[in-house]
Amino acid sequence: MVRHGRTAANEEGWLQGRLDVPLNEKGRREAALLGQRLGEAGRFDLFLSSDLERAWETAAIISRAIEQEPLGEPLLRECSWGFAEGLRRCELKAVYPFLFYPDGTRLRALRSGGEGERRLLARTRALRRKIERKHGAPRRALLVSHGRLLNAFIAGALGLSSRQRWPYAPAPASLSLLQYLPDRRFNLVLFNDTAHLEVCGSALREGRIRVE
Repeated sequence: MVRHGRTAANEEGWLQGRLDVPLNEKGRREAALLGQRLGEAGRFDLFLSSDLERAWETAAIISRAIEQEPLGEPLLRECSWGFAEGLRRCELKAVYPFLFYPDGTRLRALRSGGEGERRLLARTRALRRKIERKHGAPRRALLVSHGRLLNAFIAGALGLSSRQRWPYAPAPASLSLLQYLPDRRFNLVLFNDTAHLEVCGSALREGRIRVE
């Protein structure tokens, strides 16, 4: 599982949700570095990406490195934040403090007209069923998506409910790995790994990795 590369919204701290935001130059470099890492991992049986611009652009950059074309999957889109999209958290706290849980760090998506935890978990379950139904049982699948959606996907796969706090918030251009076990359970093998951004950085600066 891959989270898209960095965007201006990530840098400036405003909620993207379903807004179509492109990668910035740093995000394109991150995607190129991640693509090089994935290119050394062998071929994937399935390559799916959210069709929102920042994820699709990330997948397109990766596709050139792994020589596989992604398929667009709407179920991989980021969760909706309703009217909170396009606003910074500090702005929301100042004007709409009721949108936050008591700890003051987490936003209640339903209160802003967005997609709550129960609905988001249901969407990730539908995604897992769709992959199995439409694509069989792929041995190795690559999914490119968004922070909140991947948070829910991992939480749901590991059996967390909508009432529990989900601790899986991946960074931009990070790599996580879920292993599907024979008894229909999942094991989180790797989470939020960004080693490729440091290890391959010199190669990018030297021009051995190009962002086209």
